[in-house]
Amino acid sequence: MFENLFSHIDIDPLNIDIPNGQAPSLLDECNRYEEAIRNAGGIDLFVSGIGSDGHLAFNEPGSSLNSRTRVQALNNETILANSRFFQNDCSQVPIKAITVGVGTLMEAKEILVLASGSHKALAVHKAVEKGISHMCTASALQSHNNCIWLVDEEASQELKVKTVNFYRSQLPEYHKILSNITPLHQQPCNITNNNNNKNCLN
Repeated sequence: MFENLFSHIDIDPLNIDIPNGQAPSLLDECNRYEEAIRNAGGIDLFVSGIGSDGHLAFNEPGSSLNSRTRVQALNNETILANSRFFQNDCSQVPIKAITVGVGTLMEAKEILVLASGSHKALAVHKAVEKGISHMCTASALQSHNNCIWLVDEEASQELKVKTVNFYRSQLPEYHKILSNITPLHQQPCNITNNNNNKNCLN
């Protein structure tokens, strides 16, 4: 996360909270993370990819759609997909991971899912067009009120033409909504300095 995201953005290190996979008690760490999310007022925006088997985060097929942050055993497909982070050596990939649960991420105010490549096409199809199922945890997003899928042409190739055309027809309205939103870095914020409230532009 530091190499691929945090080192590229302006973020206060105090605002970074990643589950500690080296914690003495992983159960306690999972509970701490859930509590940290609650104390922060919940998740504003959850950004995720999707596995080729339709999993979100590390919620593998078969995970409960009500699950919370927990330790999850990884299947062989996920281990293979993550071997690229371990010099393509599957034997070096952990067989378990701490993951936010489906129930946890479904409470986020907004969700953005990214998918690219033809190897994700079937997963996108199952998640968007098939029924909600714990065997494709991304399908739970069908019941989320504010979820956006951002996919390329290859990842959309298993979708029905009607589905693609419908979402494309929504683009003008979506762009209209975006044009009325003030970017976060331009929004006024209140800061406290020597007990005086001041307005600022970030």
